[in-house]
Parts: sequence; structure tokens; C-alpha cells
Amino acid sequence: MKARPGHFLAIAAGWALLALQAVAADAPSQTTAAIASAEKKAPYPTFASVPPVPKDIRPFADWKTAVSSIQTAGKSLAAQAAEQQWTLADTEGFAAQARSEATPPRQQTFAEDPATAALVAEMRARAKAPPRSH
Repeated sequence: MKARPGHFLAIAAGWALLALQAVAADAPSQTTAAIASAEKKAPYPTFASVPPVPKDIRPFADWKTAVSSIQTAGKSLAAQAAEQQWTLADTEGFAAQARSEATPPRQQTFAEDPATAALVAEMRARAKAPPRSH
């Protein structure tokens, strides 16, 4: 038997119908109500319902000025960056200099501190295995 396009269309339509029924059965009541209200006939909008042009928007000339100032700042930054020499040589020297300038953070706890000893003792007590019940 040769498959015909009509057969595939009928099978696809059947699966789609089953899927829609499953979705409709699982849909909450709010969703079903929203779908039903969206399907109701409504009047077409008219030109009278188009809102007026807002008055608090930036005029075109101000947009043009803002864009121009951003472009000018970008060109200035590019020119400043072009003046600097970019090198990728002596990375070990750079790393050594950075390490020499970096200072390690101060030590937060000390081994001889009584508060540290008490904390360690408390943690060890909490870490013991529970007693066996059998």
C-alpha cells in the first residue's frame, strides 16, 4: 500500500486534536475563561481610539545630539587608546612586579588563640559518629 499525503494529513490532524483535548482537560479554569473571552466577537478599533501623540518624548534633534555626543566620545576614547603602546612582551616581569606589589591579607586566626582552640574542640565533638542503636 502506498502512503498518500492525505493519510499523513489525517494522522497529523488526529494527533493534533488529541493534544488539544489533553491541554484543554488540564487547563485551569482561569485559563479556560481567558481563552473563551478572547474568542468572543469584539468591535474593530477605529481611528478615534488611537491614543494621541505623547508630549513628553525627546524631540528628534535631541536624539541626534545625544547620538553625536556618544559617537564623539567613542572616537576620543579610540584616539586615546591608539596613543598607548600595546605590548605583550615580558609577561613574567609584569607578573613578578604585580606579585611584589600585592600584599597578602592579614592572618584571621592564630593557632594559640583560645577561641580557636574552643571552636576546634566544639567542631570535633560535633563530628563524632552517633552511637549505634542495635
